[in-house]
Amino acid sequence: MMTSCELNPGEIHEMLSLLQSDLNFNSGSGSSDQPRHARMISNRESAKRSRQRKKRHLEELNHQLNQLRHTNRHLKNRLNLLQYQCPTILKENHHLGYECILLQSKLSALCQLLVNMHAVSMDVNHLADYCVSELYVTTFGL
Repeated sequence: MMTSCELNPGEIHEMLSLLQSDLNFNSGSGSSDQPRHARMISNRESAKRSRQRKKRHLEELNHQLNQLRHTNRHLKNRLNLLQYQCPTILKENHHLGYECILLQSKLSALCQLLVNMHAVSMDVNHLADYCVSELYVTTFGL
């Protein structure tokens, strides 16, 4: 990167021609050259500002390029990690699905067992009530 003290060949040429035109202007040229000289200086300053804008724009683009490269590198690393983990996760997912089916089957069997136990319990209670009523009838003759 160039420091503010260093000049490139184009800037050196511009300064020399500016000095040359100043010498010509001061050496007795007529008043008709003043507007031309002022316009020339204005054009050079405008060109210099344009080059500075272009340089700043180029620096901004380089900064954006570096940021995008960094982001791209980060995303590639993340993609590689996910691609590495994917088979393991798919295998684990398959295993969990199988385990889920087994647990649902066990739950269904337990629910059926509870229903059967409840039915037996109801039958036992009904039987007990029947026995008590029969005993009562037999005992008291009602």
